[in-house]
Order: sequence, then C-alpha cells, then structure tokens
Amino acid sequence: MTGQTTDFNYFKILEKDNKELTHSAFISYLLKRNQNFRNVFVENNKWLSPKLEQSYSHNKKRCRIDIELKSADEKTILFIENKFKSFPEEEQLNKYDEIFKQEFNEDIKLVKFLFCFDKKLVCFDNHWEVFDYADLLNFLKKDIDTDYASDEKTFIRHYILFLEEYLEEYKNLEKNCSRLFKRGLTKEDKFWSRLLNSKIALEFKNNIEGDFKYVINPGNTSTPLLNIIPKKWKEIIGQEVLIQFQGNSLKFYLHHANKNSAEKLIKFSKSQIQCKNIKFKKITKRKENSCYILETKLTDNLNDDFTLKDIYRFLVTFYENIDNKIIKNYTTFTKYNS
Repeated sequence: MTGQTTDFNYFKILEKDNKELTHSAFISYLLKRNQNFRNVFVENNKWLSPKLEQSYSHNKKRCRIDIELKSADEKTILFIENKFKSFPEEEQLNKYDEIFKQEFNEDIKLVKFLFCFDKKLVCFDNHWEVFDYADLLNFLKKDIDTDYASDEKTFIRHYILFLEEYLEEYKNLEKNCSRLFKRGLTKEDKFWSRLLNSKIALEFKNNIEGDFKYVINPGNTSTPLLNIIPKKWKEIIGQEVLIQFQGNSLKFYLHHANKNSAEKLIKFSKSQIQCKNIKFKKITKRKENSCYILETKLTDNLNDDFTLKDIYRFLVTFYENIDNKIIKNYTTFTKYNS
C-alpha cells in the first residue's frame, strides 16, 4: 500500500489524525476486535472490553493510563501508555510503576507497554516493553486481509494510508526540516516541531555529560518549546538559567530575574561573546519575571536546507559557548565586581 494516497480519509477530514486520544481509541478498537493484535501483547485469554484513560492514585501521586485491558478473571491486566506526539519520559513510567505496585497485589500479572511514534526516542531501561507506530503499521498491512467486515476494512485502510504518510514525512524532515523554521507554523507543522524537539532533547541527553532537566513542549505555548536546564548553571549564577529553543529562536535565558541580576549577566555576556548573529536583551523599565540574555536565529546561522543533525550540532555549539565563555568565568567576574 506504500505510495497510495486518497483525497478522502476519515481521520484527516475530521482533523483527528494527529490527536493522541484518536490513536488510543484505534488501538483500543484493535484490542477488542482483533485477536491477532491482542496476541502481540498478551497470550490468548478471555478479555473484558478495553478502557481508555483509567486513573489510579496513591499517596498524592496520580496517573492516568491511556489504555487498560483486563482478563475476564481480572488476574492479568495490560496497560498501554500512548505517546504519539510527546516525549517518552522515564520518570513518568517510574511513577506509574510505584502506583501500580501499591494498587495491585503480586497475584495480579501486569503487562506494560509504551506505545510511541518512534521507539528510537526511548533510551532508558525499565519494565515497559516498547512498541511504535512503524510496528503498528507493519502489523496492519500484514493483517488487512483478516476477515473484517467491509466497512471495518475501509476504516483500517484509511488509518494505514494516513499513518504511512506520517512516517514518510517524519523520515523526510530528518533530512530537511528547514521549512518548519521559515514561516508561521500550521497545526501540522506544530506536530512535527514537537517530535523534532523530542529527538533533539534525546540526542542531548544521550551525548552531553551533566545533570539536566528538560521541559519539552509544555501545553501552554503556541509554538512548541524545548528548555534545556543545566543544574550546575543555577549553582554558579544563583538563579535558573537555561537554553531555550523555540521555533527559529535559540536563547540563553534567565528565569525569575530581578533587574540587577539580569543587567549584570547581560553585561558580562557581552564581554565574553562577540558575534554578528547574536542579539542581547535591552533592559527596560517594565517589570519582568524572566528574560532572555542573548538570542540568535537558526536561519541566520545555517544553510538554506538544514537537517535535524544540523540543528542539533548548532544547539550543542551554542550550549558549549555559553558554558565555556560565560558560566565558567562568571564566578571570577562576580568576585571582582561585587
């Protein structure tokens, strides 16, 4: 079916093709209707109907699992956490494990799967099996000749077609993603930008030594955002400073700033970094809880058609310049300017 396209697609017409809950509902439908699909995750058994977004809590910790499937005797439970358009987080899954340990006794067999857009985004070891949307696509293409009713087969074919397009676009954007940074973002562009932010964060986490916190695609930002927060920087500067990547903009950022500390850091940064493509923050009389210290644009620094690797390498260079030229020298600066 690769290469086929259609102007009419249930999922695209309803604008549900990149909604995480839509994919959870489709996976739930397959678990209910298709024994071959259930067998991918759990052995043959009698099963209750799968449920979406089931909540559990313990000691003020809460989790809402995307899909839950119980055996008829309730001695086996399959949990699926679905990450179609977000970054798989080890901390979240560990929290779920803690809650499940308190919620279920040892007689209950728990089967846990992390379902994500790209399993290469998962680099941590835990007790969750990983299944991605390429795996799902491969299963559906092999299984499409199962004895579905004609309307079901049409429904599944539509899902296969749009999922093929998504995976193909994902491959293409790794080779050339410059279009996402040269104009206003559509809803579709934002979806891809979130995934690329996740890949960049993962590369950084895998390759750069140090203790970092990552804020990836918080829901209240109109443009997908990635904050990389080195914990050692706060110890040196005295306030939280970070690398912020959002759209075409890459910033050295100061959180919870007072005007004096911001002015001091801007002055020192100017003395350490001289580059025609760097813009420094101008302090105004307006009260600000946070501000950027310096900023540059991807499109001012990279060739016209740049790749995901180009962005990552530039981000690392930006980080290393801040770390080596500003952070490591800031203690000496403050000592002689206090």
